[in-house]
Amino acid sequence: MNLLIVYNSALDPHSMSGVQRYFIDVVREWKQAGHRVDFLVGRSAWPSFERNFPGSTLISSDDLFYFPPHRLHQTWRYLPAFAWRMVTPHFVRTPVRYDLVLACAQFIYEVGPAFTLARRHRAAMGIKIHHVLAAQTPKPGLFDRLHLWSERITTRWLNKSADVILCTTRRVAADFNNIESRLGLKPSSLICTGNALNFDEFPDPKETQRKYDVVLLGRVHTQKGVMDAPAIWREVRRHRPEARLIVIGEGPHRSALEAAFSEAGLGPETGAVVLTGGVSDREKNEWVAQCRVGLSLSREEGWGLSITEFMAAGLPVVAMELPVFDEVFPDHLDLVPQGDVTAAARRLQFWLENPDEARRQGAENRRFILRYDCRQLARMEMEAIEAAVQSHRLRGPVRNRSNSNPP
Repeated sequence: MNLLIVYNSALDPHSMSGVQRYFIDVVREWKQAGHRVDFLVGRSAWPSFERNFPGSTLISSDDLFYFPPHRLHQTWRYLPAFAWRMVTPHFVRTPVRYDLVLACAQFIYEVGPAFTLARRHRAAMGIKIHHVLAAQTPKPGLFDRLHLWSERITTRWLNKSADVILCTTRRVAADFNNIESRLGLKPSSLICTGNALNFDEFPDPKETQRKYDVVLLGRVHTQKGVMDAPAIWREVRRHRPEARLIVIGEGPHRSALEAAFSEAGLGPETGAVVLTGGVSDREKNEWVAQCRVGLSLSREEGWGLSITEFMAAGLPVVAMELPVFDEVFPDHLDLVPQGDVTAAARRLQFWLENPDEARRQGAENRRFILRYDCRQLARMEMEAIEAAVQSHRLRGPVRNRSNSNPP
């Protein structure tokens, strides 16, 4: 099976989203099973993909636009790049003929090029939906409004012509079906496959030394709630002056976060906070394993992959409440109301002051999370892909699929 994944949303060589992290494990399993998996991605993001997907051919959708880290927060700069990445699939050269083209998300600059390349290769077309924008908290910015408008367009395209639609959770599937219903479309048949990790890559929690108190992991973006971290950590340090926080990840708002920590009296000279920037998977796993408590401040999630990583490392997790967590991690998170920095600080203090209870909860989290294994996920999704390719070859693209088995 020859697969091409369209990943036009990747912009720079440093930051990594949860979606890219999901593909690392799944793509490795697909390759080991004998399948070819390549990527269409802008050249500015190639260093990250070369590190994380060895053996995959990278096809450039954009040689023109480069995004230095200090300008990643200027989202208006993305528009010319995304527009160009919509055009290049009409003429870009590919090394082989693909059986299926998979869009990494329902953004128009992923779905449009995926359909274009699928037509060129007479291939099946699929998508993995990790979260639905219309179901998230409304955002006032022009860039966000454009995304919401384009999501309605891609929903129509996918409803009419996609051969397979994979979703992370039943909630995400229901959100997508809700958009279809509001647009007057028959709900699509969706396959809920989840998310997963390769737990063999995480150190044994019993054998690691805990050097840091709390870890915050993920893309450094305001949608991940990172700007709440300085206020939370200032409160924690008021009661535990020696507490240390490590922030793992890169993103467009890293400079703003560093400035906010300094303004809160938590600058580098205090030793209160370590910001690692972008690191390899191995380094990230080692950092997480050296911490005592995981912290999630995200405003929106389709799954919560950083929480999965915290639990794999045997950590208790304090998280801002999100509906999806009840489905994915039932009764395993220490949840606080969205935006309640005081409650978050108080719960972090509890776990730090009760290390025996933290170890017990961490061990329970580790036992629970092992159900989300990447090998099982990769097999499930490949079976769905192979069925879609076979159907496409026999009958052509699926049209106006009814949802006979709603999620």
